Amino acid sequence: MLLTRNGFGVWSLISKRAFKAVFSSPSIEVIENFKKKGFFNFEEIAIYIHFPFCRSICLFCPYVRYPLTKFGNKILPKYIEALNSEMEIYGSLLRELGLKVRVADVHIGGGTPSLLEAENFQSLRESIRQNFDAEVTLAIEANPDDLVSQEKVFKLVDAGVSEVSLGVQSFNPENLRKLGRPHGVTQSVQAIQNLRDADIEYINIDLMYMIPSKVDQPLQSLKDWEGDLSQASEQPVDEITCYPTLITNYSLGWKLVSKGEISQPSKKVFKQMVYLAEDYLSSKGFIPLEIYGYSRHSDWKYVTVNYEMGGPLLGLGCGAMGFVSGYEYQNTCFVPDYIESVREKKLPIAGIREVNKLENAIRFTVCELFVCRSLNFDIFKRKFGLEFHELVGKSGFGRFLKMLKLLGKIKEKPKGLELTRKGLFTAQQICWSFVLNVPCRISEEFMREAWPPKVIIP
Repeated sequence: MLLTRNGFGVWSLISKRAFKAVFSSPSIEVIENFKKKGFFNFEEIAIYIHFPFCRSICLFCPYVRYPLTKFGNKILPKYIEALNSEMEIYGSLLRELGLKVRVADVHIGGGTPSLLEAENFQSLRESIRQNFDAEVTLAIEANPDDLVSQEKVFKLVDAGVSEVSLGVQSFNPENLRKLGRPHGVTQSVQAIQNLRDADIEYINIDLMYMIPSKVDQPLQSLKDWEGDLSQASEQPVDEITCYPTLITNYSLGWKLVSKGEISQPSKKVFKQMVYLAEDYLSSKGFIPLEIYGYSRHSDWKYVTVNYEMGGPLLGLGCGAMGFVSGYEYQNTCFVPDYIESVREKKLPIAGIREVNKLENAIRFTVCELFVCRSLNFDIFKRKFGLEFHELVGKSGFGRFLKMLKLLGKIKEKPKGLELTRKGLFTAQQICWSFVLNVPCRISEEFMREAWPPKVIIP
């Protein structure tokens, strides 16, 4: 099988039919409404900062990213300055509204944020302090080859980086080659040790499975996957996240797909890999907190998708998405346009839409139940002001959940809903078909044009 946006069969069809969104170019009136309504009804917010530059582009990367050579190193200080300017815009807005929100989490993704130096992260922290009156530490994504210098790692910790998600992807050199990754296994092990020696608070490492192979080469086997899980579990890390290799139409590897030159393991092997990760990592003392995330701590995980799905999330940077108080928006994905927009003190929003209460509730439910494994009815009611069965239970999505309950994929308890072991693979299919058909499609469309008049998803 191939994990493309049409590769999940019925789940791909459901994702396309169940989720439709129209992003419009923001008029002055829409932006004013966004400013007035977007920052009420919550006391805390997460911040996501997108850094869209990489030294090289991996074959199957689905994110908004550009090779640094396209712009040159001089773009980095300009980009940091632009990020600080965007924060000033939002900081001024909050002050005008007389609002103060607590910054609960700051996550810097990409791209490759670890290309930056410690002083860049210190600059961003200072900007957050000035504009949001918040003292924060930073969670960043990193490539192993950027952290083989112990001196750099110690400087990052001194600059306020407290969590790192390291893109190890595999401890098998052949798998790294197939993914187009520039680092080696030795660099991954060294980077992990450097982070531990520097007393970083938390380390997450990413692993990938369902790795594509050319049709004349052996496919990744269960034994290969178990080898990666074994080596990962022996590392001094706090969490291991396991992702299947998704293939988007705009990835470099798509050319190989269109020519019929690559394949991935079968659906049967996909399912076996999912349960192998679940059982193997659990046996090594890792707690399954998400369908793809296994932590040594019951109270910590590297947070990403939770805020993206349920908000409130303030997205900053070229290509960032945000979701606050019923408004979902996409910043322009074109670097020069982003920089010019914030220089002119304009929000760099290329598309925006309103999200009604029912859709918001469904998004929250999907995230809690199919990603985080359980939904608490009391938390739902506090967030939406209605009982779960009043708001979601009567909808088409509620009927879908009843079907999954009858099939034994989820079960209802007095306090909420819970994903069953039988439903784990179903949740994986729901999750990744949604990712490919919604957020990846949004990125694809907004990477075509800096300021499109309208974008319709899917």
